[in-house]
Order: sequence, then structure tokens, then C-alpha cells
Amino acid sequence: MFAEWKQKALDAWAKRPGFLRGRSLFIGGAVLLVLVVGWNMFAGGSDAEPYRTAPIDRGSITRVVSATGTLQPLVSANVGSTVSGPVTEVLVDFNSQVTAGQVLARLDPTPFQQRIVQAQAQLSSAQAQLAVAESDYQRYVLLQQRGFASEQLMSQQRAARDTARAAVATARAQVAAAQTDLGRSVIRSPIAGVVVDRQVNVGQSVAASLQAPTLFIIAQDLQRLQANITVDEADIGYAAEGQAVRFTVDAFPDREFEGRVSQVRQQGVSEQGVVTYTVVVEADNPGRALLPGMTANAEIILEQRDNVLRLPNTALRFRPADPEIAATGQALAAETGGGGQRARGEGGPRAEGGQRGGGEGRGQRGGGGRGVAQLTESLELNAEQQARAQQIFQTAMVAAQSGGGGGGGDRRAAMRRVRDQVIRELEPTFNDRQRELLAALRQGAGAQREVRQQAVVWVLRNNRPTAAQVEIGVADNGYTLLHEGLQEGDEVIIGGGPRADAAQAPGGPFGGGAGGGRGGGGARVRGA
Repeated sequence: MFAEWKQKALDAWAKRPGFLRGRSLFIGGAVLLVLVVGWNMFAGGSDAEPYRTAPIDRGSITRVVSATGTLQPLVSANVGSTVSGPVTEVLVDFNSQVTAGQVLARLDPTPFQQRIVQAQAQLSSAQAQLAVAESDYQRYVLLQQRGFASEQLMSQQRAARDTARAAVATARAQVAAAQTDLGRSVIRSPIAGVVVDRQVNVGQSVAASLQAPTLFIIAQDLQRLQANITVDEADIGYAAEGQAVRFTVDAFPDREFEGRVSQVRQQGVSEQGVVTYTVVVEADNPGRALLPGMTANAEIILEQRDNVLRLPNTALRFRPADPEIAATGQALAAETGGGGQRARGEGGPRAEGGQRGGGEGRGQRGGGGRGVAQLTESLELNAEQQARAQQIFQTAMVAAQSGGGGGGGDRRAAMRRVRDQVIRELEPTFNDRQRELLAALRQGAGAQREVRQQAVVWVLRNNRPTAAQVEIGVADNGYTLLHEGLQEGDEVIIGGGPRADAAQAPGGPFGGGAGGGRGGGGARVRGA
């Protein structure tokens, strides 16, 4: 039945004029287009995805400075040769365990033995001449006692005797030098350890004309190694002896090693305008898994807080797409003065990295408001000094931003340079009290005050984002310390939600878009 009906319909369609068949196709396509647009408007454009949330929990927050360096033995010796000659024997190889005084290699001893024979012959000749000079002197002494030798003649005989004695001493020294060179033709280890490098083979000629060539490198003890890591000048103020360090190497990416800072070297190295300092880290080498020359990706632990309330950093970056909802967050941040001002601790070059809160905009974050307030509090600036500091901050930050900011390290270094510039220009106007405070500020690099910052986050209530004011502290790459504002277990929004059109995306103080877009929020702290 269905087949007969289908065939009749096809026959009727074929008998219709061509223009009617074309008009039907056009109407059908238009109807399909309307259906698709309507579906996108009413079904697909309302909610791109549900809100994603994360709980406030307890855990650890670690503030670190990241750096890289090369692993080296604690003590190593470059074993060379101070004499020249062909190598006749090599007794050790790479990774050989050696003891102090052990023979490593030998040079051809023939020329040194011949030099000893020659020096001994010269010594015998000098000793014979000395015997003759002594005999002549004693004979002239008897003649002088009998009055047959003048004083001048006796002076000549004494000089001849002393010259012969000096010749004997010179000959003996030449014999000793030849014997020393013969002994140096045997290359011995100065320390006990492991041969980590061998640069000589049998038959190779060693030429020690100007300086001793290196034949072997011996590491004293590979149970402990040191890493010479390079730290940027913006972070060197935090490094201090005794700080814990954790690091990884590419050979064992899933294994973490631990060490401690043993030395902070004060001589900086400038390369292409970037100044770095060397920090020496000593670490155990369990099982001798670490090898000299490996690259250590190290983190110097500045501060670690355990079992504290913490907030995901993504929650600080989230901004709702709806402009009306976002405006409530702006109003809440404006009431308490929170937002995107950088907070720094006192007593150090600056508190770690600067906290970026509710997003009041780049100008205010890097501007002089917060920086001048901190300098005023630390140095007790008067009104005139505050106005001057504000002017310097604004001018310097405009110049720094126009020069193009790089990563976070570049911004931190720029903020530190601006702060130092303000202090330099204001220092001539300081009174005695302010000079004392400045001296204490420069000397107290380790006594940093705990940083607290106001920020706005969003919680999901009745399926709608609601702004909440929180007080935050130090942070790492994943979490920020939460002091007040929310409780453990509260769910904060970290992304998702409806998408806003480009024309409706808020571009005011919050910046960014929905779903955790780049706004002003988040506590940006280097490391961890």
C-alpha cells in the first residue's frame, strides 16, 4: 500500500511544471533555515554550560622562588701534570674509585732519569772543586800565620772557597729538581673520590709549557652534591642561608629531591640587561641517582602554611558575563576598597609577588595608591612627601607600561625599581627619624609582615552568581590563603555559566569575560 502511494506521489511530482518544483524547494529551504535559527536562539544560546564550582577546603600553601642551576660535586679536583712527556700508562677510567695518593697515570721517565744522572755528575764535579778550594785555603792560613801571606791574598782564597761551596749547593739543588720532576712523571690522585672525567690516553703527549693541562677530574664524594642555581635580582632579596629547597631533574621527573641553601653569593652577573645571582644549594644524593652536570629545576621555599583555609585561584579570576551581576561585584569591591591593588609586606624588598585582587584595573594596580600608602606607613611620610611620591609613582609606572611588560617577573622587577626610585628621590628630604626607618627597612629583608588583601569572589546561590567579599593572604600557583569571608565547604564559582556577546562583555574595572576569563582577580605569587 505504502509503495503504491509513494509511486503515485512521484508521478504527480514529475508531471508538475518545473517552476513549481523550484518554488517548492525554495520554500522548504527557507522554512528549514528559520527552524535552525530559532533553535539556536531559544535552545542553544541560553546556557552554554552550567557553572563550575569548587569547595573551600583546608590544605597547604607554599610560597617559593623558582630557579634553575647545574649540579656539581661539593669538592672536585682537576688533576694535571706540571711536566711534559708522552703518556706510557693510564691506570684508571671513568667512574673509577680512587684513594688519596693512588697512581692514575705515568709519563715516560727516561728524560727525567737522564737529567738526574747529569745533575749528579755536575754535583760530583762541584764537590771536587770544593775540596781543592778548601785545601788551598787551609794552606794559605798557615802561610799567613808565619807572615808570608797578605790579607788581600787571604780574601781571594776565602772567596774561592765560598764560590766552590755555592757551586756544590747549586748542583745538589739541580739533582733534587731532577728527582722531583721524575716523581711528577707519576700522576697521583690528591683526594679520595670518583673519576668523573678522563682526558688523556696512552701515547698522548702532555705539554706543560705555560699551564698544567687537566688530565683527570675527581669528585671527592658523590653522596652529596651542590646546585649552583641562578636567581633573578627581583627575587634574590628573599633567599637566605638555611632555607629549604626542593628540586627535580629531567632524568627523574616524578621524583623530588630536597636540599638547603648553603650560600648566597653577592656578586651579580649581568647578561643582556638581566642581573642574576648565584645561590648554592647542598643536597643529599641517595643511591647516587643524581649525576654532576644535571640541570636542577629548584624551588626555594620561602614560606609554608599547613592546614589552612584556601581558595582556588581560578575563583579569583572568574567574572560573570551578565553586566548587571558583575556590577554588584564592582560595587562591593568599591565599598571596602578591595580590588586589584598590589599588597607588599614591610621589612623586605617587597612581599611576595604582589596580590592581585578584585580587578580595579592596571593603572590602579601598578599606580601609586597602594605603594605610596605603604611607604607612608613604613617611612612616616608627610603630606608634601606623599604628593611627591604619588607623582613619581604615576610617572614611572606609565613609562614602565609603555615599555611593554613581560611576564610576572618583569612586572615585579619593574615595581621594585619604581619603589627604589621613589625612595632615592625622596631620601634627601628625609629627617633623622625617617633615615632610621629607611635603614631598618633595608636591613629587615627577612621580617616580612603577613600580607592581607581584599578581593571579590562569586558563590552560586539559587543558580545565580552572588558576590562575596573575602580577605586573602599568601598564595601559590593553585590556591590562595583565605582569612575571612567564607567557610570551609562553601562552593565558589570557578568557571562556566552563560556566554556574553562581545558587545555585552563587561570591559570596565573587572575586565575579561565569563568563565574565569582574565580579569584582575587572583593572588599571583611566584612558584609552588
